[in-house]
Amino acid sequence: MARTMLLAANLQPKFWREAVGTTVYTLNQTQLRPNYEKTPYELWKGRPASVKYFKIFGSKCFIKINDGSPGKFDSRVDEGIFLGYSTWSKAYKCYNY
Repeated sequence: MARTMLLAANLQPKFWREAVGTTVYTLNQTQLRPNYEKTPYELWKGRPASVKYFKIFGSKCFIKINDGSPGKFDSRVDEGIFLGYSTWSKAYKCYNY
């Protein structure tokens, strides 16, 4: 699954770690366990997972710049590539190029 995500997004193999992490995260949120008819997230937390915030791996994203106050016509975002989900907070991982 991770190899397919890297190839579909046309990303370099150096992003394999993020692809595998996103794969595991996605499977834990969506795949049902046969004996329980529940996802691992639902078994752990006791409630179904919300997947409204899922994004497409390798898609273009925009990162808000928080540096002081930019000029009136200065850009307030940087362009990046979506690489996955943070394990410690409600945040996304992006590669800023």
